[in-house]
Amino acid sequence: MDGLNVVDPERIHAVVVGVERYPRHPDWDLPGAVGDGLRFARWLRKGGVPASNIQLLLAPGEDGLRQLESQAGANEFVRCLSPSRGQLMDAFIGGLDQRTGDLLYVFWGSHGILDHGDRRLLLCPDASLRDKRCIDTANLTEYLQRDDLAGFRQQVLIFDACATFLEHHHQPTGPAVAAFPTAPRRGVEQFVLHAAAAGQVAENDAAMGSGVFSHVILDWLETQAADLRPDLPALIQHVKERFGQLHSEGGARQTPVSLHIRAMDGSEEWLAAPCPAPLPASTERDRIALSLRNTFADTELRARSVEHLVSACPDARIGQHPSDEQLAHALHTVQRALAAVVEVVHLHDRKAANELLALARSLGVPGLLSPLEYGSLREVLGGVLTLPPMPHLVAAVRAALPAERTWLPPTDPHGPTVDQIMACVEHFEDYPGGQSMVRPGRQLVPAVVRFTELLAAATPDAQSKLHEWGDRVARRLGVDDGGLAERRADAMIWADSLGGTDRRPRVVAQVHVETSDSAAAGDEGTHFASVIWLDTGAGELMQAPDQSGAPTRPREVVRLIEAAVHRLAAITDLPPVVEIVLQPDALQLPVDSWDGSDDDDLLPCLLGVEWETVLRCFPSASPEREKQRLAELRRRWSGRYNDTVVYLDDRHAEGYAAYGALKEDVDAARAVVRAGPSHRDRLVRAALLLGYPVVLWDREASGPVPNAHFSPLRPGAPVDRLSWRVRDYRAGACRDPVAHPVRPALVLEDADRPLPPVLALTEPPASDEASSR
Repeated sequence: MDGLNVVDPERIHAVVVGVERYPRHPDWDLPGAVGDGLRFARWLRKGGVPASNIQLLLAPGEDGLRQLESQAGANEFVRCLSPSRGQLMDAFIGGLDQRTGDLLYVFWGSHGILDHGDRRLLLCPDASLRDKRCIDTANLTEYLQRDDLAGFRQQVLIFDACATFLEHHHQPTGPAVAAFPTAPRRGVEQFVLHAAAAGQVAENDAAMGSGVFSHVILDWLETQAADLRPDLPALIQHVKERFGQLHSEGGARQTPVSLHIRAMDGSEEWLAAPCPAPLPASTERDRIALSLRNTFADTELRARSVEHLVSACPDARIGQHPSDEQLAHALHTVQRALAAVVEVVHLHDRKAANELLALARSLGVPGLLSPLEYGSLREVLGGVLTLPPMPHLVAAVRAALPAERTWLPPTDPHGPTVDQIMACVEHFEDYPGGQSMVRPGRQLVPAVVRFTELLAAATPDAQSKLHEWGDRVARRLGVDDGGLAERRADAMIWADSLGGTDRRPRVVAQVHVETSDSAAAGDEGTHFASVIWLDTGAGELMQAPDQSGAPTRPREVVRLIEAAVHRLAAITDLPPVVEIVLQPDALQLPVDSWDGSDDDDLLPCLLGVEWETVLRCFPSASPEREKQRLAELRRRWSGRYNDTVVYLDDRHAEGYAAYGALKEDVDAARAVVRAGPSHRDRLVRAALLLGYPVVLWDREASGPVPNAHFSPLRPGAPVDRLSWRVRDYRAGACRDPVAHPVRPALVLEDADRPLPPVLALTEPPASDEASSR
């Protein structure tokens, strides 16, 4: 259909849809959609189409309502406000049955998505996150070819809606597509124009109050088609040229496409879209293209990477089936495009990802972070109430960069803003790091990750989220855990040097076996003396109230701890750590499995699963040796974020082997005991005496354990989450004991978190009543 036949305006009908408001999910509201629909209706009316021939199906917001009220003669239209999906479908199923004409216009503005199989779906006004009610445009165009529809052998359908990939929305449920009835078809000439190519956004100009695509179309119709019979090839050419101009001016990035269908008569279906401009000659692009050909020998990996790139980085404008040269050109010139591709590649082929990253560093490809990484970092920072001073952060990062780097972020008298911090992020992206000269083969941590690690150390309320972000980025960039751990350790030491930071609150429980039969310490018949202390995070210990001091069973000890946790929760924001202080010969007590529940309770209350629970140990050396041990604890604690682990096996129980292994690496902060029961206790105590802050072993292992036994707990990863990893593992052991064979015991010592007085010298409260749950 190169053009439209001469048509009497009285024989033109139109269905105009404008979805501006989504009541069930206001975040989807689309200002301007109603205004565009009304403007299209005015063009029809100006050309002589009777108002009764135009069906308006509008879901207006406040601005749309005002335009409706001010629209002269609007009441003459056949209209429905806030239509449901059923009412929209009825406009085509029953609304056209009593009408007859020569030309049918459909003008539709709403949100849209691209489902699997390239189905373009239009979200209806009654859609929500969990119930995405929508209509398939292909199904609609096919239904309009039904043979019981009187006339309307010429049809023009214009859809201003996004075609972003469904996967890009990361929603818990997929679309709920309603199908039009099947019916015999006839030959109909249809012209369909969509606002965006597959994977693209149909942009909306809030300042102009219009969809960019609708504005371009309506401007041309009003000036070039006053007789309501637009020259369709000329319209296509205008759209292509106008959007090409917008591209060059840095405006809208969508690429409208037109589909021409001659149904039932055997003629062709064709697609018209702007042809990509010839690529300039580029040696750098050719190098990337060669690397891509090697990387994408797996066609499925290539398809996944292209789909992710189109979704995450619309500025690439590569379409669904780019050549290697087109893809390489986008990766070389579009900011964050190569990082987006590496997000997919590194999950399937680490070596190929490393080659792409090395090439990106050598060619200066723009944007070290991917669009998703950049956006998620901004989202994390947006939730921080108080951001740390910028000069300290920038100075700390610049210390690791060449001396001539003198850039400083803009200052703000009211403190740093998220925009200022993101400006720092964009600046530090230019320094991606290379290969370590000291440790050949190790990828250096890039400056931007150093910056976010410092930011995490100085921002306690976002520390865990920033660390998780740093872990993800480091994995994609090929930075090993050890390299990141070193920088994280530096950041924590730097933050400690600033002073004024409080530590985690804690509940400290001194526990002493009252019976001589320590082998039966897990038996409910064994009783324990206990004193519970509280620390709000300031480092000062206060005895918890309501303690009798009388020996109690493990169940009552857990209940005392639970009461102390609730008391701290009322006055602190952070969840407390539970520290169990034991005598050196009682470290094998299974305190983490102590249950505070009653016999008839539905669920247990396991100490090591309910709370982040670690062990501490009373001093067992002379005062002089204890002073030396504490100094060693402080020194090794500063290295708690590196990846060095000292493993102790049965062979270390002979002679001075354990002593030598523990003293050999001065930077090690962790000792993991893999020996069997006969030597395990001795090796644990040796590590404690020599000032190791972290000692981990399997309390219930019946013999020596294999090298990979503790791998699920990741003892080489940063220490700040080790106690949580142990807690989570204990919960997993409850769910599936066979898949979780380790029964971890963890001593976590910190010389700056004081222990209470020795139990024998502590005066318990005067009350004789035991604590109740």
